[in-house]
Amino acid sequence: MTIGEQIQNLRIQKGLTQERLAEMLEVSRQSISKWELGQAIPDVDKIIRMSELFNVSTDTLLLRNAENEQVNKNPLHLGSIYLIVKDFERSIEFYEKFLGVKVGDRCRSGNKFVEFFFDNKCLALMNEENLIGHCTDLDSPYKFVQNYWVEDLLTEYERVKNLNIGKVTEILEAYPTYNYFHLTDPDNNIIEVTGGYYICQSCGMVMHNSDFGRNADGSVNSDYCRHCFIDGKFGKDETMDEMIESCIPFYVGEEFETVEEARKYLQKLYPTLSRWKK
Repeated sequence: MTIGEQIQNLRIQKGLTQERLAEMLEVSRQSISKWELGQAIPDVDKIIRMSELFNVSTDTLLLRNAENEQVNKNPLHLGSIYLIVKDFERSIEFYEKFLGVKVGDRCRSGNKFVEFFFDNKCLALMNEENLIGHCTDLDSPYKFVQNYWVEDLLTEYERVKNLNIGKVTEILEAYPTYNYFHLTDPDNNIIEVTGGYYICQSCGMVMHNSDFGRNADGSVNSDYCRHCFIDGKFGKDETMDEMIESCIPFYVGEEFETVEEARKYLQKLYPTLSRWKK
């Protein structure tokens, strides 16, 4: 088991998403992803910090351990239980006192939700005023939302769609780095699934893990797809406009009805991608 695989294994055992671990270590989610994929190695201070968070020795992180080389075949990991509340601030005060812990950073979520981390689990309070367009119908009598996370959100989305067991939304974005979809159970309860959602930073293609490009040393590059990034360099030396025109045919008939609709979408998307940002 490599260092990256060990970090991923311990993170999952702890019930942490890549994003949550990144917040705790004060690094980007991309850094966590690169560590786990073997594209980079964390600094010594981060290894020490992780050993404290995971309650293991630094040797456990750095050395191979055959006993831990077990793969969880179920892709789903329980994330949070969202308790939907009417009086948001009063509920925060109540649970802070009841659980004996303070809520996490509220800068990201504002007054939408807060998270309590204790006993390696997460209880989140969700403000009912902010549910429109995100979690459930305001008229619904059900007041909690199940939250699960997966390493590969696109693969899980396709799996759940194919099960045909309930209404499934499209993959949505609550805020940058937090993508999710909802599944509705027979009682109209909402199940939220979030996880790693990768978009090629060159062509905009949504990627499975198997679609990642390769660096010059053969390691995986999760920023670009295998069609755009080959052996550490871009496959074609082309301008952004040339890339848009060459990719339009892949979008027509799948996501858009006409060439012009696809062109307008890509002209808006591409300037936000790493390769084309000025």
